[in-house]
Amino acid sequence: MKKKLLTALLLAGSLAAFAQETCSYGTTTDITGMGENISTGGQYEYAGAVDFNVPFATSFSANSITINVLKGNAPLNYVNVSFLNEEEGMPGSVIQAFDNLVPTAEEFVYDISEGELDTYQITLALPSEVVLETGKYFIKVAANTTDENGVWWEITSEEQTYGVFDYSTFESDPWGGGGYYNKVFQVGGTCTPTGEEQPNYGEVCGQQNASNNYEGGVHFVQFGQVVTIADDIIVPENTTFYLTDFTMSALMTGTIHNATIKIRSSNFFLPGEVLHSFTNKGPDYEEFDGWRPFPGSRSDVATVKTNFKFDEPIALTAGTYFIEVTPTLYFSDLTVWETTTLAGIGVDSYTSYDSGTTWQQNTDLNQVFTVGGFCSETMDTETPKATQIKYYPNPVKDVLTIASQSRVEAVKLYAIDGRSVSGYTVNENSVDMRLLANGMYMVNVMLENGGSQTFKVIKQ
Repeated sequence: MKKKLLTALLLAGSLAAFAQETCSYGTTTDITGMGENISTGGQYEYAGAVDFNVPFATSFSANSITINVLKGNAPLNYVNVSFLNEEEGMPGSVIQAFDNLVPTAEEFVYDISEGELDTYQITLALPSEVVLETGKYFIKVAANTTDENGVWWEITSEEQTYGVFDYSTFESDPWGGGGYYNKVFQVGGTCTPTGEEQPNYGEVCGQQNASNNYEGGVHFVQFGQVVTIADDIIVPENTTFYLTDFTMSALMTGTIHNATIKIRSSNFFLPGEVLHSFTNKGPDYEEFDGWRPFPGSRSDVATVKTNFKFDEPIALTAGTYFIEVTPTLYFSDLTVWETTTLAGIGVDSYTSYDSGTTWQQNTDLNQVFTVGGFCSETMDTETPKATQIKYYPNPVKDVLTIASQSRVEAVKLYAIDGRSVSGYTVNENSVDMRLLANGMYMVNVMLENGGSQTFKVIKQ
């Protein structure tokens, strides 16, 4: 019995060792010759922080850190390192701190032609492993040297993206950081699979309102206050959409630290009841997309894609929903959610000045965003399957024709703000719209078999 137990233990140990592998997370230098001050132990106290993600079904044991710094010839006396939780998209509470670490190596990387600084790679061995499960974390670093030029953590160019844009702090000030770049680092250790498996939610799917080359946007700051903006998505009939992530495109002069995101039902084509709410949710990653001119701004503004991931997929059955965003802005007097005049999903977007109590239509505009997740077919034998409806012409001048295999039972028209309109007549499969004013209308068609479909038409 003892022999069998010993054999089992040895086998389990060997499998565990086999499952472990060396891994690291971080960025690489692109030789910018620029950095952020992380000097400590002198007249002023600076520190920087950078984030990394431990993937799903992985346990990460961190045992080393390398960073690139700009400094003079004098070696570093010590480096202070802390592992922090992510809280509302920002560096949060301390998981484990290591003070006065002496670098195990300083390796020259490249020369900076101007000034007294050069770039070095600093290697730090952690006194003990830091075990981290799936999630987002931050590393905080501050360094001391006798060199009068201080220590500067090298940053990447704006084109290189890893996680969220980096943070910095001075003395006891709150965390800030308005740059669109990352710091150069690697956190190394071992990765061990946890055996967790993602449930099968169906096929990968998504939808979007595509950009039209940053033609415009709706301002998040209006009349001195941060407003709420919402746009819709449509889940097809006989489908459950498991929403896992949401990416919005913005133009800005600062950054978005976090945002309150709500999923609402649709109430006569307006944002309706709140179904899901996420308060001060931090981004999973931010992607800088260049500088562009913007009306009203004296200088070019940054274009940024901000992605939010949900901890658990949000199950949405067939129907129309609105995604509402209220951001927490940093160092910005201009932050704009990009809009497009291209054909988009569903109806126009809306703005609220009272936290979603009332809504104002952004006429002929859709917000630029992408939603991703999984689609699963959900046939319900007790619910009649909707018949595919075709309609033409669109735009329409006089009569709109509706084609369907099932008989049309009723047709209702609504203004784009959800108000029911009159002044049209329905005759079997046609709608006489000659007396209606020009503009955009929502047409709701109900079929004899119980199916229905709502679509947008333009009256000219």
